Amino acid sequence: MMKRALKGLALAAMVGLGVSIGVDFQPVQWGAVGLRIDPIDKTTSAFKIVGADNVVKRTIVGQDFQAYFVEMTGQQPEELWVRAFTQKGGAATDYFFTLEGGLRNIGVIDGKGSGVTALEDLDEDGKAEVVMFGTPLTFMLGLKQSQSPFLTSILSWDKLRFYDATAKFPKRVRTTILFHFYDFLRAVEQNDVEAQKASALGYYANSLQIGEGRIAKAWLMRNAPKDLRRWLLDNESRMVNTFYTYPGCRVTITQTRELPIDFPSCTKEGR
Repeated sequence: MMKRALKGLALAAMVGLGVSIGVDFQPVQWGAVGLRIDPIDKTTSAFKIVGADNVVKRTIVGQDFQAYFVEMTGQQPEELWVRAFTQKGGAATDYFFTLEGGLRNIGVIDGKGSGVTALEDLDEDGKAEVVMFGTPLTFMLGLKQSQSPFLTSILSWDKLRFYDATAKFPKRVRTTILFHFYDFLRAVEQNDVEAQKASALGYYANSLQIGEGRIAKAWLMRNAPKDLRRWLLDNESRMVNTFYTYPGCRVTITQTRELPIDFPSCTKEGR
């Protein structure tokens, strides 16, 4: 988290958000609505947004929750970020709510195929960007889950919705590019063919996100082992199509007033 997100997180800590099931959660006011957690059974609880008339407006069910106030649209009041875990220590689904124009959900990121790594104001415009990772290439190309190449993606608010702003922040993505690049060098040194495939794809796909895909491909065609070069060329169109036309494994954006919502399936068959 960078400095602007930290302001929201510090506020969250002060008002009692960011608690786990089993902690004595004290209801918190957010604008005209209240926030509370109600137990359902021994392992499951419900995070509720409650109106002034004591009517529950939204409910999120999970085993564990974290919640923060963070400025995401540039207008007060701050937005509400709720992380819901279906099991402790597992992947989280991230929900973003605003009170602008009435209570509404402005984004949902499904943790099964992606995840939020930070909320940071990358361009210092008073709005936090959503920095996240996704692993769609693993499912599309049948790679080992333990060697998933991941994509760093960045979402920003355009006064109406979140949009893919990854290309605007190449410096942040280059950290991921370098991670995969050095992973590839290690995999070649260790003659680990599966790790070579995963890291080469991660290096290439992340480079595509910031307009540097041609540079990455040229380097791989000069330096990768012959069999890997052939594998990359044979799977290049599938990788590019997955990257550009199958964003469902990375992010689900919604303006829905009703929860829960159906998520796209991220399976090996690509459904």
